[in-house]
This record gives sequence, structure tokens and C-alpha cells, in this order.
Amino acid sequence: MFQRIVVGYDDSPGARAALEMALELAVVHHSALVVVAVEEHLPHYGPVVGEIADERSIGELACRRWLGTAAEAAERRGIEVQAEIRAGQAARELATSAADHAADLLILGRSGHSGIWGRFIGSTAEKAARHAECSVLVAHDGQG
Repeated sequence: MFQRIVVGYDDSPGARAALEMALELAVVHHSALVVVAVEEHLPHYGPVVGEIADERSIGELACRRWLGTAAEAAERRGIEVQAEIRAGQAARELATSAADHAADLLILGRSGHSGIWGRFIGSTAEKAARHAECSVLVAHDGQG
């Protein structure tokens, strides 16, 4: 049923629940699995060039760490994953990644690092679900 699954991952409780579901579904359906981390926390003011580079570097290191964690979890189950870092607005990048990979399913966590802003302007999962061209599964982390 699901030949290609894309999962958004930021090592938050919601993302860990999403990854767990993605791994289980990948085993059952023999699916290709793409794990995507999005770097979106660039300065919102007029910084100097060095500050932008520093922010990108810090964000990329976090994304690489998250993707390493996801790859280790997949490896323990014998699942090969393709890891991808994207830069931009998370909901848009996750929906675009699913389209770029011709995914049958996009899996996202209900809660992530977006924190309080999600309550005011809509969560990343909610926005990505509106724009995705495939089915979307939103995983709950069991908290709240």
C-alpha cells in the first residue's frame, strides 16, 4: 500500500512517535523510507553575513544529529533510510519533500519544536497536511 514514506523528524516527542510509526509501516509494507529534517530558524532581522552563516551552521548540526538518531533507530530494525536536510518553512518543505520523492504517505508528529506558535497560527503538521499531495498521518506522542 505504501511504497514510499516520508517522515519529518526533529527529535521531539511527536517526531519520535512519527518515526516509530514510519518504521513499523516500512517493515509491514516493505516501503522506502525518507527521513527529513528542516532547518528553519534563521535570523528574522537584518543580521550581518557572519551571523547568518553561524545560524545555518548551528541548525545544520542539529539536523544532522537528529537524522543520525533516526538512522540508528532504522538500522536497529534493518531498515535503510534516505536522510535529507531542507532549509525553509517546515510545513512547506515537508510537503514539497513528499512530492519530490513521490511519497504515498507523509508522517509527522503532532508536536515538535515549534512550541507555542503552533497554537496561534496552526501547527506544522496541520499546515503540511493541507498542502501535501499524498496521505498524511499525524502521530501523537501520548502526552496531552
